[in-house]
Amino acid sequence: MVTAALRAHPPSCFRALSYVFSLHSEIPALAQHLDEAFAGLRETEARPPMEHRYSLASSGRGDGLIDVLRHGSVVAPAQQPADAVGWVVCDVNRAAAEASGEHLLFHSGALDAGGIGVLVPGTSGSGKSTLVAGLTRAGLGYLTDELVALDLSSGHLLPYPKPITIKRGSFDVLPGMRPAAAAAGAAATATRTSGAAKGADRRSCDEWQVAVGSHERGRIGRACPPRIVVVPRYDPDAATALTSLSDTEAFLYLALNAVNLLPHAGPGVAAVGRLVSDCHCVALTMSDLDEACALVVGLVEEHAARVG
Repeated sequence: MVTAALRAHPPSCFRALSYVFSLHSEIPALAQHLDEAFAGLRETEARPPMEHRYSLASSGRGDGLIDVLRHGSVVAPAQQPADAVGWVVCDVNRAAAEASGEHLLFHSGALDAGGIGVLVPGTSGSGKSTLVAGLTRAGLGYLTDELVALDLSSGHLLPYPKPITIKRGSFDVLPGMRPAAAAAGAAATATRTSGAAKGADRRSCDEWQVAVGSHERGRIGRACPPRIVVVPRYDPDAATALTSLSDTEAFLYLALNAVNLLPHAGPGVAAVGRLVSDCHCVALTMSDLDEACALVVGLVEEHAARVG
């Protein structure tokens, strides 16, 4: 039976690579935030009821907390609103990796620099998402910050414009990317006096989920061939600098960050080898985001000049 709330705020349909899902909240402000956060993944075609369904609802305990439901079952109870959205982003990313096995997947960010694909592989804490956000702010087209899909038939990086997950340590260097929901949460915190409430709000602001595609927060890129690989490493005590990688080093970095290399066996290894031969591969030590972005933009401009 369809409830009045569901009719008033119908589920929205989204695609994360090969994973199609619906997302709904009966809370108007939260529904709007979800639509904004996942705007880059929105499906334009009408679809029947989704097999994969997420919904966010009030916990019903009068504490302002949110229950996250997947397929009608509570999977993450009593979350702060920002944490609930982050939980959905994380679970969608996991499901997208499982559902998109036809592509070679990398734990990496990616950007479209006017048809020049920039691949940014790296582990958590390397500064990967911060660098991708900075390059998006600098004008490069955003493809993804977490899970890159390489189409083996075309050799192109595919757009997967999930919201960029920016951790607390990067808030100060990316103030213009602060989501409206985070700003509203900070304002609400300022009016509270309960120590427990303040502690919960601090936890809820550990990450921003930043939608890309608005004028202020950059543009979404198109599928493009990878031509530059940048392996970042954040070191606050080191000078920001680029270092060339040998073919062996580049292959190892890419292979170690390949999510599903083993199932693709020989063709997957060959694809990594083509990436190394087709791309200018560098390591980036960064302590200053603006300097790091300028160096990467310089690489893009040099490549564009070489190919005419």
